[in-house]
Amino acid sequence: MRLTFWGAARQVTGSMHWVETGDSRILLDCGLMQGHRAEANARNANLPFAATALDAVLLSHAHVDHCGNLPTLVKNGFGGDIVGTHATNDLTRIMLLDSAKIQEQDTAYLNKKRGLRGAEMLVPLYTRQDAESAIRSLTGRAYDKWFNVPGAPLRAQFLDAGHILGSAITVVEMQENGKTLRLGFSGDLGVKDKLILRDPAPAPAVDYLIIEGTYGDRLHDSPRDSEPKLARVIRETTARGGKTIIPSFALDRTQEIVYSIHRSIQSGALSPLPVFVDSPLAMDATEIYRMHPEVFDAETVAFMERHEDPFGFRQLTYTRDVEASKAINDLDGPAVIIASNGMVEAGRILHHVKNNIGDARNTILFVGYQAENTLGRRLVDGIKRARIFGEEYPVRARIEQVDGFSAHADRAALLDWVRPIRHELKGVYVVHAEADAAAALVQGLRELGIRNALAPTYGQQIICD
Repeated sequence: MRLTFWGAARQVTGSMHWVETGDSRILLDCGLMQGHRAEANARNANLPFAATALDAVLLSHAHVDHCGNLPTLVKNGFGGDIVGTHATNDLTRIMLLDSAKIQEQDTAYLNKKRGLRGAEMLVPLYTRQDAESAIRSLTGRAYDKWFNVPGAPLRAQFLDAGHILGSAITVVEMQENGKTLRLGFSGDLGVKDKLILRDPAPAPAVDYLIIEGTYGDRLHDSPRDSEPKLARVIRETTARGGKTIIPSFALDRTQEIVYSIHRSIQSGALSPLPVFVDSPLAMDATEIYRMHPEVFDAETVAFMERHEDPFGFRQLTYTRDVEASKAINDLDGPAVIIASNGMVEAGRILHHVKNNIGDARNTILFVGYQAENTLGRRLVDGIKRARIFGEEYPVRARIEQVDGFSAHADRAALLDWVRPIRHELKGVYVVHAEADAAAALVQGLRELGIRNALAPTYGQQIICD
């Protein structure tokens, strides 16, 4: 078996791992690289392999850094099946269509400026039509059941990764040189006691393991500790007569925050107040969450039996059209406003931050990781003036952060997950991590006794036998 790491190698995004054995070639994920625009565009547009040579894609989950470049793959001639869990496929449909819309809109915006100076027109990475072609290739499989990989003499299995709805740990089994070989891919591994979803399945018995290491060098607060912190910040802001503005990604994080607020109102930790989710994509994702209660944990199922819908309650309003979004800012009195995106780099959240950042009664509450060079990171780091839509605004609102809502396992959880199978492993390869986090997790794995642990570089090939 030969592995080639074509993405997320010593960086977090762009998941794309090539697996070749005999005459079979499959891809684990096909995600968008995100980062500096020119580098990301070049990497995403130019696949480092012949798409026509590929037999199948096994998809770990629906975040765009794992599924977002599937339209480019299909556009370049891939005609096989893209296999994910049923919930992953449902979410992938809306994520790819949304990504195509962004590609087209961004290109149109840039071309307006280029046209004024007579520059060559750009083309989007892919279009809605390309996304729809990729969507037609999606095929679903259930958790815990072995299936034959379409077009290849391999079998595979999805196990619950507990990261987002439908997320999977992938196990691929092959026959090579008269023996059975198993490869595991963690995808993005979730955390224990996460709201809504079940805990990640135990690490499977495999010979080789590709493991994510996004937080390989740090620890999180417990998810259960974060809910009272969230309620406290909202209570304190409400007492000042202010609004709580929560930048949040549309998929998974928004559903968790809504559910947490609902639970806090039901328990009395929060008094009822208006709550707005201002994101069309979050609305679509929430509808898909409602379609898949079979992957919820027992606590969420019990909550549903008592209170019906975890993602809907009397004080909650979802907004889709632009006029309804604008009307939120005319509201007097305390409220919670949840909008995308989570790092305040684009979307409706920019308007809500702009309209509320100058009032000391308000709070901007961050519930996720803030990458370098984002407005969210600068606010967390304590800037006094924020530049939004080309104008500067004084930062008078309180800036708060609750970091226990992360959907990724931290260093301790990753090592605990691997520990039971450490003696069986012939090799472990750390991906989906910046260089420092990857190196720290590699060191931790070696301390577990796994000598063949490394963080591959982009394009590195590894022979496994």
